[in-house]
Amino acid sequence: MTKHQTEPPIENAHKKPPRWRRILKRVVISLIVLAVVLVYGVFPWGLARLVTSAGTRPMDRKLTQTPADFGAQFKDVEFKTADGVSISGWLVASGDKHTTIVYSHGLFRSRRELLERAMDLWKLGYGALLYDSRNHGASGSARVTLGYNERLDSEAAVRFLRDEVHSTDRIVLFGISMGASAALMSAAETADVSAVISDSSYLNFRDTVDHHVRMFLHLPAFPFSNELRFFIEQRGNFDSSQVDAVDAVKRIGDRPILFIAAAHDRRMPPEIAQRLYEASASKKSDLLIVDGPGSETHGHAYQANPKLYIDSVARFLQSAQ
Repeated sequence: MTKHQTEPPIENAHKKPPRWRRILKRVVISLIVLAVVLVYGVFPWGLARLVTSAGTRPMDRKLTQTPADFGAQFKDVEFKTADGVSISGWLVASGDKHTTIVYSHGLFRSRRELLERAMDLWKLGYGALLYDSRNHGASGSARVTLGYNERLDSEAAVRFLRDEVHSTDRIVLFGISMGASAALMSAAETADVSAVISDSSYLNFRDTVDHHVRMFLHLPAFPFSNELRFFIEQRGNFDSSQVDAVDAVKRIGDRPILFIAAAHDRRMPPEIAQRLYEASASKKSDLLIVDGPGSETHGHAYQANPKLYIDSVARFLQSAQ
C-alpha cells in the first residue's frame, strides 16, 4: 500500500506582514501626504495671507517724525482711490521748482520711510505729497497686491493734486521697492505724470516671487512659488501677469525715469535697475547704482550715500524738465 505524503506547508507563503509593519507603513504614507499638503498647500496659503494682509511693521509704527521736524509746514490730507480706499498723507507746498513729488513707500513700511529724502528735496524747492499706501499706516484697509492695486493709490494722489488742490505744479512720482513698481505702473496710466524716480523696483510679479522663494526659503521656484503666486492672486483678486514693471516702463514712453539701486542689494539687485533702464525710451532717463555702507540692505541706496543720492536726484529732476 502506497503512502501518500503531503508536502509540508511553505512557511510565510501568503503570510501577512506583521501588524506593526502595516501600521508603520500607514504612518509613513500619512506623514508624506501631510508634508505635501503643508508644503504645497497650507504653507504657501499662509505666506500669501501674510503678504496680502501686510501693514506697517511695529518698529515703523513707533516713528513720530513729521515734516515739521525738518522745519516744513504741512497739511494732513486724505483722498480716495478709484476702488474706494481712503488714503492718508501729508502735503508740503513746493518752492521755486514748481514741482510736487508724490512719494510711495515699500511693503511693511509707511510714508515715513521716504520722509528724510523728501525733506532734503523740499529744501531744494520741491514740494511733497507723502502718503501711506493701502492697508498701511493711517490709510484704509484693503488687500495688498505688491504694487498692482497700489498703483491706484498713486493715481489718486495725482488726481487729488490736480482736482482738489488745483496744483499747476509739474508732478513727479517717487517710489521705493513695492512703491517704485506701483509708481511705474501708475505713470504708465497717468499722462499728468512728468517723470518717475524708481528706487529698487522689481521686474515683475513672477520674477520677484520666484526670487524671494529661492532666497529666503531655499526652495526651488517650481512648484512652491506657483502655489504661492496662485494664493496671492486669489486673495488679492488680481491678474499677476499685469504686474510687470518692464511693461510699465515701455508704456511710459519718452517720459524720463531715474532708476536707482543699492550696489549689493540681494533682494532687488542692480541688474534689475539696469534692465529697466534699458527698457526706457527716454534719452533723459538715467541709472544710479549707489555703493557704500549699508548698500547690502534692500532699498538702502539713500542710506549708503545720502549726498550722492540727493545730488543725483536733483540733477535728474532739473534735466527732466
